[in-house]
Amino acid sequence: MAKKVLFMGTLIAFALMVAGGALSQEDKIVKVAIDTFRSNVRLPEGTEIRFLEKKESPVPDFYSVKLVVMLPDKEMPEIVYVDRTGEKVFLGNLFIKGENVTLKEAGASTPRKIDMATLEIDRSPSLGSQGVKVTIVEFSNFQCPYCMDSWSKFMGLMKRYPQDFRYVFKHFPFQQQGKTFELSEMAAAAQEVSNEAFWLVHDFFFTKEGQDIAKQEKGLVKQKVEQLLKGKRYDVRIFQSALETGRARNRVLEDIALANRFRLTSTPTKIVNGDIIVGSVPESTLERYLVR
Repeated sequence: MAKKVLFMGTLIAFALMVAGGALSQEDKIVKVAIDTFRSNVRLPEGTEIRFLEKKESPVPDFYSVKLVVMLPDKEMPEIVYVDRTGEKVFLGNLFIKGENVTLKEAGASTPRKIDMATLEIDRSPSLGSQGVKVTIVEFSNFQCPYCMDSWSKFMGLMKRYPQDFRYVFKHFPFQQQGKTFELSEMAAAAQEVSNEAFWLVHDFFFTKEGQDIAKQEKGLVKQKVEQLLKGKRYDVRIFQSALETGRARNRVLEDIALANRFRLTSTPTKIVNGDIIVGSVPESTLERYLVR
């Protein structure tokens, strides 16, 4: 006797037009699964979906197609049910006798790992020494309140564990123009002066006074940054040259390109010893890396 099956999802009629019949039936089933999932589930632009396996499902005349969705911080497995003709698709959870069969088939999400060597750490401003236990590469911008909060929390960690953490800053103002980009460009120009000059400007921008100044016209912000640099006897001509020649702009564009390569979509995003962590997190989250 057939088992009773409860569907918690949507039955979607899906007709696939295959030019010249070039796709095999198996290829067609997989393509239907991927195309239907992509068109009915909201995903970040450019999200990659990979096919893992296709097998008979508990539903008569349907296949279980296992996919993995490559999100910025994790690899999320998904099951899509497609009938043998490729014309009917089921998205959602399948329950049999109270058990979530879909969840069991899919399995748990896994954190995405990034090879730290691909992050071009030595090109960016940093705090802390090489060879420490925990290296944090953070994609940030100066008009993001969550970035400001993230930085404040990290400074508490650095005070308690000065020998255990290294912090690397990456610019991610999202767009290649506008106020946020201008702030990143000025901080990058300060980096051309020295690593210490960058942190002087960085720390100022992440204060209440700095946030107020940052809202003003570009020329006034630039004038304030020059005053900060002069106050510490830095060579302001190097800062000005970096802006005029485009060297500072190129530094920011390189960081944006790197973020886009890894499909990062928000700030702050940290890569901690290869693990991607999105958003401002408690200090305890980063402290756990000290005992791994």
